[in-house]
Amino acid sequence: MSWEDVKAIFRPETVHLGVMAIDKENCTKCGLCIENCPFKCWEIGEDGYPRLKKGYACFSCFNCMIPCPTNAVSIVEPYHVHEGPFATDPHPLPVKMPKEARDAEGKLTEWTATERLVFERRSVRNFKDKPVPESLIRRVLEAGRFAPSGGNCQPWRFIVITDKALLNEINVFVRDFLTNMYNTYIDDEKVKAMAANFEAIPGQPIGSYDPRIIIGGVGSIAGGNLPPLLNAPAVIVVAGDDRAIGGPQIAAGICGQNMSLVAKAIGLGSCWVGFIGYANASPSIMEKLGLQPPWRIVTSIAVGYPKFKQEGMVPREFRPITWFREGASGPEIEE
Repeated sequence: MSWEDVKAIFRPETVHLGVMAIDKENCTKCGLCIENCPFKCWEIGEDGYPRLKKGYACFSCFNCMIPCPTNAVSIVEPYHVHEGPFATDPHPLPVKMPKEARDAEGKLTEWTATERLVFERRSVRNFKDKPVPESLIRRVLEAGRFAPSGGNCQPWRFIVITDKALLNEINVFVRDFLTNMYNTYIDDEKVKAMAANFEAIPGQPIGSYDPRIIIGGVGSIAGGNLPPLLNAPAVIVVAGDDRAIGGPQIAAGICGQNMSLVAKAIGLGSCWVGFIGYANASPSIMEKLGLQPPWRIVTSIAVGYPKFKQEGMVPREFRPITWFREGASGPEIEE
């Protein structure tokens, strides 16, 4: 393949960033929307109100809406890509709040506590400088340990890190690794070497080069706006066994989701940190973590006490759902 064959992956031209707005009549100028934006898309304008920066990279996580005490943040247009390898379908995907709860007879009812926990859990990236008691961390770990897995092979190991020196070592390694990746990506000549590497690995998913991860996550880390481990007081590393039935990724995801929900249920905040996987490339860090093949880092969960309110319901993308109902003449599409 030539550069032109893969150019659309590394230089997408039809990306439409998310657009958010501030209602100045309701805004209290508290600045929490700015603090809770992981990619630091906002700044304070000359009038003292938040505004989107020039060159911002909003990917419609809607984190800016969550902490606002007066609901002054609104969606003008969600992130979308109208053509090319990263095209959303349709353009853009509509965003909707959860559908109303109904019982078995179809009558309106209330969400259960479990449903509300799922809908209101959000990634927490701003933590208090306060240690998490080990008794609470153990409850989070037990939720992961009791997750289901293919063949009940339980292909996970948990490594809890509260040592600031080790957290900093991992943070620096991952930051430097991603900074090098970002600098390669934004350089019009160097990016061709990245493209050549992509071509050399058949079947490699293009998701690793999605603008939301490269420009947003990696770019924010490279720019010093987003520490990889989020300055969390505790990080639970989820290691996976490559001999796992079907691979360890799904199992790690299931146990990680259990842990995230239980963390919220007991008053903690958490955030998935997949970037820690790059630490697999550090022999020093892997030795300290006690990991060697067939074990490797799959993901991690940053845990701590939320610095401010970072939970609540926001709309999510809604794709049409296909139903094959008994007695129907064919599939039915629910918009």
